[in-house]
Parts: sequence; C-alpha cells; structure tokens
Amino acid sequence: MTAGWAAFAKTLSNGSRLIVDFALPREIAVIEFAGEAGETVTALSDVTAIELAGPVHACFSRYPQSICEAILMAQASRYSRLAEHLAGASRRGAVERTAHLLLELACRVHRSATSYPDRFACPLTQAELGDALGLSAVHVSRVLKALRETGLASFRNGVVELHDHAGLIETAGFDRSYIS
Repeated sequence: MTAGWAAFAKTLSNGSRLIVDFALPREIAVIEFAGEAGETVTALSDVTAIELAGPVHACFSRYPQSICEAILMAQASRYSRLAEHLAGASRRGAVERTAHLLLELACRVHRSATSYPDRFACPLTQAELGDALGLSAVHVSRVLKALRETGLASFRNGVVELHDHAGLIETAGFDRSYIS
C-alpha cells in the first residue's frame, strides 16, 4: 500500500465483524481471497496500492528474489501481529489492549520499532476500534476517556496523541519486539 488505511476483517454469521489486522501506508498487505469464509478487506480511508497479480505462492517464479523476500517478511510480520491481537483479546483488559493497539499503530505509522511519535493521524472510528479490540463502541469511548483522564493518551478528530510513552507502555505491557 502506498497510501491509506485498510482493515482485514472476519464477518460472523450473526453479522458482527472482527477486525483482525490493519494495512497501513508503506506496508505490504498480502491479500488472498478465500471465498465467503475468508477475510474481507475494507478501505478505511482513500487507499492507493500496487497490485502484484496472482497467488502469493507463485511470486517465486514471477518476481525478483527481493520482492519475494519482502512478501515473506510481510506475512511473518502479520502473523506476529495476529498472535499479539489474539493474546490481547483473550488475556488483556480493555484499557491494556486499547493502549497496546495504539502503541502498535504508532510504531507502524512511524515506521520505527525503536521510538514512538507524540502524535499520528488515525482514520479509525470508535466502532472500528471496537471491532479490532472486541469491545463495543460505547466501551471504547469509556476506555479512551480513561486513557485521556490518566494523561496517557488521547484520540480526537482522527489524531492519536501519546502523552506519556512510558506510562502507556507499562499499562499495556507493550513489548514492541514483535513489530521489528
């Protein structure tokens, strides 16, 4: 993706959805469609992407080794993120998992696994955050209010501000090694 944000989601039989990952600018987003049972990909902002047609496993016979290696690294990185998201949804409280996701997005947007920006543009709605965190939009609103009131982070008008990096990292139990 050269610009924009997209969400990989699984729609459940009751019509609800779970956002399992996000594709961000300057990241390789491996999208393979597996019919109705697979993930859907939804643009969350204006998206510009470069398409490499065909199945991923065919890249080795069609593209230079450097492109194939980048695709494999992107898939490994996505697997690591999915493992963290699963751990968050099953073992972290609402505040911790929200703080964790905000820190992950900050690292990915900033394109750094060693530092955090003080602020970054984030086109997500509270409903989309809820779908990614396994929380209702109302619960997300309460959690964001708690993060704001404790001086850790705020999310307003499409901008996330990280006010206290160390406190947010401690709250989330965040170890950014899975991003690098």
